[in-house]
Amino acid sequence: MSKAGHEQNRKLWNEIADIHYQHPDYRVGDFLEGWCPLKSLELNTLKDVSGKHLLHLFCQFGMDSLAWARRGAIVTGVDISDRSIELAYKLRQESNINADFIRCDVLDLIGKMDAQFDIIFQSYGTLCWISDLNKWAEIVAHYLVQGGTFFIVDDHPIIYTLMEEGTSYFETNPQRYNNQYDYCDREYEWKEDSIEWQHSLSDIINALIKAGLTIESLGEYNKSYYAIERDWYEKDGYFYPPDGPPPYPLLFSLKARR
Repeated sequence: MSKAGHEQNRKLWNEIADIHYQHPDYRVGDFLEGWCPLKSLELNTLKDVSGKHLLHLFCQFGMDSLAWARRGAIVTGVDISDRSIELAYKLRQESNINADFIRCDVLDLIGKMDAQFDIIFQSYGTLCWISDLNKWAEIVAHYLVQGGTFFIVDDHPIIYTLMEEGTSYFETNPQRYNNQYDYCDREYEWKEDSIEWQHSLSDIINALIKAGLTIESLGEYNKSYYAIERDWYEKDGYFYPPDGPPPYPLLFSLKARR
């Protein structure tokens, strides 16, 4: 299922790439005028990236990649979606910011490029598309220079069990979802199915340790990177339910070093 599942997700992201690129929630126009889409968690962790070689996994249409490049990093972005990479090059041209982009399944990346990177960055809504955490962690380790930093910030794995009744935190089988409404354009129903994988926090950490990385920090946060429900409110770049921060985590971050 893993290879077929990734291919199915490539079709899905090709379907919705333009919807997201054009949607006001993504603020592409604001980005072109100088707004930075990066959030405080990644900015406060990675800090000065000027002159650093940075690999952005699951880069979508490259806006965060280009935001790092605007801050002085030498950036390569990778994404499985053909259309997302086409839009990344379009945004590169429109913004006049230099970065390279590669259309590739992240799990197939070894052999597609020879470079190594000071920083590997991955963020927001990406782990659920990974079928093999051990392979993923091996790829992270492969492309990091000795002493290099890996930083990920993403949905906390517990939220799937809290928000989807009957979902097990320890589910190991891929889940197929159909007739989902887009998280951005909430009136648009996806035509393609999605295939998603649930990973526990311990599985994520242990995969990185097994690949030879040293965990430097782990953070958990009761805020989200997007409005999970329509009535959630935004504050300082993050989103909260109407009653305020919940008593459970919505995000986690992890910093590791090779």
